[in-house]
Parts: sequence; C-alpha cells; structure tokens
Amino acid sequence: MRSSARNHRNLAPVLVVRFFVVLSIVTHAAYAVAQSSRDLIGAARLGSGYSQILNLTASPDISSAHLDISNGVAPHSFTITRIPYEGSLLTFSDQNSIGWRVSGGYFREKDELAIGGLDGAPGSVASKWSAFSATGGLFLKSKLGYGFTFEPGLDLSMARLLNDASYKGAAAGLKPLTDGPLFNWHENAWLVTPNAALEWTTNIASAQTLTIRGHIAWSWISSFDESDPLLRFRETAGSWSIQSAYTGPTGAQLFARPLNYVVNAGYGGFFGANHSALGFSTLANIGGGFDLPISRDDAQAKHVRVGGAYLVGPHVSGWTVSLGLTY
Repeated sequence: MRSSARNHRNLAPVLVVRFFVVLSIVTHAAYAVAQSSRDLIGAARLGSGYSQILNLTASPDISSAHLDISNGVAPHSFTITRIPYEGSLLTFSDQNSIGWRVSGGYFREKDELAIGGLDGAPGSVASKWSAFSATGGLFLKSKLGYGFTFEPGLDLSMARLLNDASYKGAAAGLKPLTDGPLFNWHENAWLVTPNAALEWTTNIASAQTLTIRGHIAWSWISSFDESDPLLRFRETAGSWSIQSAYTGPTGAQLFARPLNYVVNAGYGGFFGANHSALGFSTLANIGGGFDLPISRDDAQAKHVRVGGAYLVGPHVSGWTVSLGLTY
C-alpha cells in the first residue's frame, strides 16, 4: 500500500473532491479535455488511498467499526465489518503449536458530491465505494514463559474494490470523462501480510486476569483485473496496535456458567509513507463487555466474548460492537 506520495492525507474519495475542483476549471477548454482529465486522475495517485481502503478492510488491527472522519477537507463516514475465526492446526508441545485463521471483511462508504455547472446549474454525483476481502493465514504460537506468548504469522488476502455512481443535473456532462477511471469501476488485489504479536497475561487475583497484546503487520498490495489501466497500483502499508483487557467475575451465572466482565483499552494506527491516506493515522479505544466460558467444567477452554467500545483519535471518532471467541 504505498506510493511516494507522502502528502496524501485523505481517503481516496476526498481526493476525488479535489479532482473535481481542478476538472471544473479545465472543462471549459473543450479541446483535449478527455486527455487532460485522465492526466489529472493519473497524477492524483489515487492508488495510495484505494490500497489503504483494502488494508483497512483486511487488517485485524481495527475491528468492525463505524468511523466519522473530520479532517477539515471533506467530512465523511465509513463502516467496516469483519468476521474472523481461528483454530489449532498442529501441536508440537505444551509450549509450541501452529494455528490457522480466516476472516472476511467488508468496507462501505457513500458520498454525495456536489458539482456545479459553468452556468451555475446544480448537479451532483452519488457515489458508493465498497470493498470485500477474504483472508487466510497461519501463525506459530510459542509460550515463552512468565506469561509471555509470541505469535509470528503470515496472512494472504484477496480483495475486491469497486465504485458505483450516478450523475444528476449538471454533473451528467462529466460522465464521458469520469466513468471508468474515477467512477463506476472495479478492481481486485492481492495482499501479502507478514505479522507478529506479543502477548502477556497475568493473574491479578482469583478469577481476575490482565492481558496486554501488541501486534504489528506489514502488507504488500498489488492490484489486478482493473476495469481501467489508471486504477493499477502497487503499494505497501503497515499497521500496529496495543490492546489491554482486564477480566473479573461478576458473581452471576449464565447458562450455568460463570459470567465475567471485561474492561478493555487500546491504541493503534498505521505507519508507512501513506499512513494518513484514510484521513487519520491513529485511533484509541475504550470499552467493555462480558465473557462466558463455553465449557461448564473447564475455565481454560474457549470463551465467548461480547462487547463494545468508543473510538477516538485526531480527526476521527466512532464506535465498535464485537462478538468473538477467545482462547
């Protein structure tokens, strides 16, 4: 997810708004308008934003969430939904094992871009960006002692990004110029993501635990099967997170199992040349939930955990609701 465009600080749809400002100036010079528009789109290096959308869709460092971005350029909102699952593949010893994981992700954003004609006539483009990802990977789970666990891994993802748009009013005149390279297009991409996590868990008191987990990932992203050659990109992107969770007993039972409460907090973000391409680069979360063991007799077995959190960072805020398994 990388290009050399270090000044890209906004999500690709925001760059579209900037492009229309320039395009509205050049459209009155009908001679070479078509070529000028393609040159402008190519110069905008929109691939840096598109690749970050795919990275966000496939990355485990920001869970399913709704985010509102307000960076002073063009406020916008988007939603990410991710469904992960993991299990054990091979056990070498009590300290070392190999696990597998899969996940599916979905990103969506809708915008209404106001475009005025040269005669002042109103117009707009209703645009929707969607991304889908499917990820599979392997990881080594190694218990180092003193509560530490090290988890290096490798994930492979295939993703699809597409745009659907409709033109209204004066904006309809832009359709021959923008359909294909800017709106109403699709492309696929591969993501190769080596990653590593270090987790520390300690028992504070009876049935009370504290877990701190750090995670870092680096992705190579390459598009293919683009509906327009201008959509092609090869980028890189990094993500990181530090999460903490405190678990304690509520004193209540649910389905004859002890019900625990969970308080969690964390901080994470992106790094690399295009770390701000989404309109934000760091994000904090604070929230809570409940934890319930699947087994009545084995408290160390898998647990079902449900929770929610408030998300906040420079130029960004939002919320997340989660349902998952812990090991």
